[in-house]
Amino acid sequence: MTTLFFPAQTTEGVGRLPVPELPTPMSPEAFAGLANAFRPAGLWLTLWNPNATEIAVDEKAPAFWRTLWSAKNGLRTILADHVRESLKNPHASDHDQAETANTGPLAPGIVLEVVPLICGARCAGVLLAAALTESKFDEPLLRLCDRSGLDKMLLQSQARDAAIPAGQSRTGRFLGLACAASQAHQISKMKLEVNSLTHNLQCTYEELHLIYQISGQMSLANKPARVLRGIGEELLDVCRAESLAFVLREVEGMRAPSFRAASTIPSLEDRIIQIGEAAPTHDQLDRLAECLAPDFNDSLPHVLINRAADHPELAWAADWLRHLVVLPLWRNHDLIGVMFAINCNDPGDFTSVDVQLFRAVADRVAPFLENHQLYDDLADLLMGLLHAMVNSIDAKDAYTCGHSERVALYAKTLAQAAHLPAGTCDRIYLAGLLHDVGKIGVPDAILCKTGKLTEDEFAAMKKHPEVGARILSKIRQIKDLLPGVMNHHERVDGRGYPDGLAGEDIPLFGRIICIADCFDAMTTNRTYRAAMPLHAAVAEVRRCSGTQFDPHLADVFLGLNHEKLMADGRLLSSEADRSAWIHDAKTSTGA
Repeated sequence: MTTLFFPAQTTEGVGRLPVPELPTPMSPEAFAGLANAFRPAGLWLTLWNPNATEIAVDEKAPAFWRTLWSAKNGLRTILADHVRESLKNPHASDHDQAETANTGPLAPGIVLEVVPLICGARCAGVLLAAALTESKFDEPLLRLCDRSGLDKMLLQSQARDAAIPAGQSRTGRFLGLACAASQAHQISKMKLEVNSLTHNLQCTYEELHLIYQISGQMSLANKPARVLRGIGEELLDVCRAESLAFVLREVEGMRAPSFRAASTIPSLEDRIIQIGEAAPTHDQLDRLAECLAPDFNDSLPHVLINRAADHPELAWAADWLRHLVVLPLWRNHDLIGVMFAINCNDPGDFTSVDVQLFRAVADRVAPFLENHQLYDDLADLLMGLLHAMVNSIDAKDAYTCGHSERVALYAKTLAQAAHLPAGTCDRIYLAGLLHDVGKIGVPDAILCKTGKLTEDEFAAMKKHPEVGARILSKIRQIKDLLPGVMNHHERVDGRGYPDGLAGEDIPLFGRIICIADCFDAMTTNRTYRAAMPLHAAVAEVRRCSGTQFDPHLADVFLGLNHEKLMADGRLLSSEADRSAWIHDAKTSTGA
């Protein structure tokens, strides 16, 4: 069996690595192949590094060589000295090497052949071949036995099996060894390069796959906390960190102010996202960001700390912090947050490869947060404009003030109870908010009339769904809301307006808003009648199920908590509470 001594190799984290240097002159497989090939010619091979330390020894060789090798102060020491001497001039010619070898301390009984393994201008190591010229011992070999404490008779009997085959010349024994050793060295080097390139390709694929997965999650319709948590979970699966964290802040024109003072996000839970079982607390992460913030500038791509104990400013975190990678997240020249990779999950330290991966993720997180802020600003503007328009219409009639906002609330609540997708529920809310926008085209005298409307006046009133749909039809982003505006006065029995649609021919948005609109009309005071009691309004919804209202949606509505529904609706009469509801509605769309 061939016993090999090769240094342990560590596994780096995910990332691209340079092609490494060959850790030994040749691979274990290559050395074993050479030893097997030249053993029948009577050669015993050993492999040495440039420091004259043995790396591999052919232990399948005859017992003669194994006995000499195992003795203290014996062949091992002599060969090490011989290798050390040969390394003084590793680029000598083969002839010079052979002459040097054959005048070694074991001549004439044992001859040595030194084959330096050259890589470029550097000697990667030495292959040393030994051969026993004859089975009888001469004086140098006998002295070696005495010095090593070996049994001369036993060793001489073993020498018979180790002697070179008869008929081979001295040159023939070593013929082709130098060429074969050089080829084995080159093949080992090429295999290492192939393995390294394969590893780099695999790591690059994993990195690209991770970035692809992360990019797929960066939808502006999702809340930042949800997106960052998903990103962190993906990254934690492939990196060497025990935990990851994002600490966000709001920037108000200051270059690097306090995280706490500048933040307009209401709680730590909203602006600190941590991933990993061994993660520190929110308060500790907040303090860590606060502690490091003064060192941040937009020319600093990252901070790598592999011995946190050496940093006095982090002494307060000594119980849980060993390693730290800090990646500032910039928007132009404003700091919008930091990303932390905390503690290696193995005995090593974070490397530049790890930092490269974290940086690749951080470089995608920062633009997402910036775009989300812009999206949030646009959503604020849109919702503000919509509410301003709706409020201007509701203000025409003091009795219906807040009606559109309550209908929007009731419609969304009904849609959620019907288990419609979250995005659909949000769109139904907007449709409910805009359902009466067409009343801007109804004369005030009709809209605010206290008595019963004439046929002509009612005909004018019935035009408001079409007027509203026409007003909104030019806005591409809300075309899906038009059925709720156009068809909220249709009835499932076909007696509604403006198109007389029946059953499921009425769009879903129209059927939902119809119930919400009628419920609010029944439970609020109007110019022509007082508000109905809650139980009476609920009974009316039940009575009209299947005629005016979709029976399935009516059943869902009847299962709601109507007292809470009306209480939530009344909150909208307060300007402060109305603003809070607007904010909730905007954030519920993922802005």
